Amino acid sequence: MRPRIRHALLAAAGLAACAMAQFAWPQFGRLPAAQAQEARTQEIAPFARGSFEAIRKAHAGRPLIVHFWSVTCVICVSELAEWGKLARETPGVDFVFVNADPESDRHRALARMEKAGLKQSVNFAFADRFVERLYFEVDRHWEGELPFTAFVAANGSLRTEIGALTDLKLASWIDGKR
Repeated sequence: MRPRIRHALLAAAGLAACAMAQFAWPQFGRLPAAQAQEARTQEIAPFARGSFEAIRKAHAGRPLIVHFWSVTCVICVSELAEWGKLARETPGVDFVFVNADPESDRHRALARMEKAGLKQSVNFAFADRFVERLYFEVDRHWEGELPFTAFVAANGSLRTEIGALTDLKLASWIDGKR
């Protein structure tokens, strides 16, 4: 299917879904609280141009860890459950997980997220085929190596790490930023 037609069809489907949600829940188009929570936990937001900056702004004033991972990265998959546990057990630090796989692997990513207990976390997935642009927006020196973690302090300063992180390194940053 041609890209323009595909985009038009997707946009029409999105508008139809919004209209249906407005009709089904007329109180300003909002879902009932329980259903809204369920929808949030099952949703993967698109990570596109400007997403990293939007995430930083949304978590401004709080320590933030943004962890990038992939189902094709052995280290990422092996430590994903540990990241989920850390996110659930670390008060005072916000965690965001970004899946770097293409859309064709989204079902595998969802299965890994479910298994690792990340469904309750804030999750994004790459939504731009020109991934180098996304890498550059996060860190001008990042070339796509995974796992990749961005540490954003409450004051907005950014530090990035490539590869698996030791418990000591994580604990040191977390304790210093809370």
